[in-house]
Amino acid sequence: MIQQAQVELAKTFFEQSKKAFEQNYAAWSTVLASQKAILESMRAGGAPFEVAADQFQKLIDFHEQQFRTTTEFMTKLQADYTKVVQQKTK
Repeated sequence: MIQQAQVELAKTFFEQSKKAFEQNYAAWSTVLASQKAILESMRAGGAPFEVAADQFQKLIDFHEQQFRTTTEFMTKLQADYTKVVQQKTK
């Protein structure tokens, strides 16, 4: 039988993991944005980096899409877990 303390502990760990994931992604986004700014400033200065900058933007977009998909999946798992726990503790 699942005890309420175990449920709360698991929920807390999951929420902390999700927050850590979001913080790590925010940090990674900052790094990518800095690199993009460097590419754009070089391009604005006349360097032929248009193709590289466009490819870099595609990479950023891909990472953003992966983050959103993962976050949505984690949120769905959290909701599913909550339903299961509610059923087990009744």
